[in-house]
Amino acid sequence: MTAPAPMDGSADLAWLDDALRAGDVARHAPARSRVFEAAELDRGGVVVRHLLARVADGSPDVRLMVLAVLADLCPQEGLWPAAADAAAVALGDPDERVRRAAAWLFVAAAGADEGTLLLFGSSDPVTRTALAEALWLRMLQQSDHGGRWVDLVDRMRRDDHPAVRFLGACAGLLTADPTDWPRLDAAVRGDLAPAADALGGEGGRISWRAGEWWAIVLRRRDREQDAYAAVGQLVRAGEKECVRQAGLAIAAEAMRTWRAAPDRLAPVLSAVFTQRASAVWTAAVGVVCASLTATRLVADQLTRMLVEPAVSAEVAVALGCVGDPRAVPELLRLLGDDDPPSRLGDALATVAAASPDPTGLVQVARQVLAGHPGPCREEPHRHRCPARVAVRLLSALGPHAADAVPDLAARLADAMQRDVLPEARPVVGALAAIGAAAAPAVPLLRRYAVSSDAAADLAVRALLTITGDRRIADDYLDARPERPRRCRIAPDLFDWLAQHGGLTDRQVRQLNHLFTQPGRMQASSATAYWRHHGPPAAPTLLSTLPQYLDDDTFAPPAMKALAAMGPHARPVIPVLDRLITSRHRVAVHLGDADAEMRADEHLLQQAMATRAQITAAPI
Repeated sequence: MTAPAPMDGSADLAWLDDALRAGDVARHAPARSRVFEAAELDRGGVVVRHLLARVADGSPDVRLMVLAVLADLCPQEGLWPAAADAAAVALGDPDERVRRAAAWLFVAAAGADEGTLLLFGSSDPVTRTALAEALWLRMLQQSDHGGRWVDLVDRMRRDDHPAVRFLGACAGLLTADPTDWPRLDAAVRGDLAPAADALGGEGGRISWRAGEWWAIVLRRRDREQDAYAAVGQLVRAGEKECVRQAGLAIAAEAMRTWRAAPDRLAPVLSAVFTQRASAVWTAAVGVVCASLTATRLVADQLTRMLVEPAVSAEVAVALGCVGDPRAVPELLRLLGDDDPPSRLGDALATVAAASPDPTGLVQVARQVLAGHPGPCREEPHRHRCPARVAVRLLSALGPHAADAVPDLAARLADAMQRDVLPEARPVVGALAAIGAAAAPAVPLLRRYAVSSDAAADLAVRALLTITGDRRIADDYLDARPERPRRCRIAPDLFDWLAQHGGLTDRQVRQLNHLFTQPGRMQASSATAYWRHHGPPAAPTLLSTLPQYLDDDTFAPPAMKALAAMGPHARPVIPVLDRLITSRHRVAVHLGDADAEMRADEHLLQQAMATRAQITAAPI
């Protein structure tokens, strides 16, 4: 097989060559979108043919990128012979990264049957490992109807190459009877160390190391106790580093899967903390710090690591996220950095709520605002802008941040003057949280409330909170339809009005209609609905709110309403108990496995607090 020759008129594709050299086709950029649009219109067209020809490019980085893009372009169903031919050529590349990418492309374009033939026909260990990984992922994604994968798995388990044998044993565990688990576990354990360096190499579509492959199998078969046992055996001192790292990978996956894992594994992992600093030591700290529950359990040991440069930032953020004030000095030091950790805002906001003396926090936040007068950085790192983190800290401090009102007002005025209104939104929220002491900012907020920003209504809510003038809410709601479908701030306005004189007849009709809108509006307006209608509304609320209790987005407002109902919400206790006692974490989709774990931990804490409030007093 030979790679396609460059086509005539390639000068018209200078944009594609430029994008390949710059790496734009490998990331979200206009050139990448242009490639995908061209492939969708004509998979045999000039753009795709040019890409296929560049598999033989002189630069290995370009070859690697082209193969990755071609794999992205492969159809979900069916084959792509032209791409398979190009991949077959690249399997002879001198760069092993390129050979890995070619192997993955070959399986995607030629199919599992051809990939299997090549797996057992190739003599290159890099190619064979990558082919086995690609085929294994197919097994994971596609059920084994009619024993389709049995022969492949058996041959992989008997292979001469440790990485292929390891993957074969893992694949066998996906479908094996429990009686066969000990034998297959032993095979996995036996090849773990020899296979470790070969797995997850650069150029492959996934970078899973040995422990991650094993962890996925344990999770898929819901082998919770076996996972805990494996961690205890693998992380022991004296094992090879790759074996201990595999144990940590299983521990991380276990914590993301089973709610009991932090309690079971934190003591095991904290034993590593007492050992000499190493890559394993650092990784163990990372696994523990990813979980709020595990962090609380070993907080005293983690506190002693605040002086260790390699992990001090990670440890401080983790401790801050559970409200441990011992992390405050390091958190404030991090706030002064130009590139703070991504979770620093969460940590400072949490620790601020528990701070007995917020004076120092306010002072540092004001210094950061003074030192960063310009705009925040662009997405996707906007949340790591020091000034943005400082504003979030002030918001969490609420009325205690009154001294920072001039700084916040100046930042609001600057954003409005530069006509970058979205930058003002966090500032508006902070002023609202400060409350009455933010009165000097009212004129600016009135201007922002009538601006063109899509979130200008946030200023209306802030004005109501700061001034306590119900006319602000009345005027806003009077301008809204009587049957609103969505209104971001209306639930908060209704809740405030219900506690400050009550709703007008028209506002009651608005609230009642908003409560009929499923999703965010229904959950968010439930508390106001209860405050206005009282006990007669309990049956309606109890038939509506339970559906939201396992949703990380809608559960907080739904639980707030149930807590406000107190003992009238007792019929929902069985639903809360099922949520609280579940072995498994609630499914959350944030694109970050550790963030999803923490979202479930927050949800569990909220559910337990809600239950306690409901059962606190008799009817």
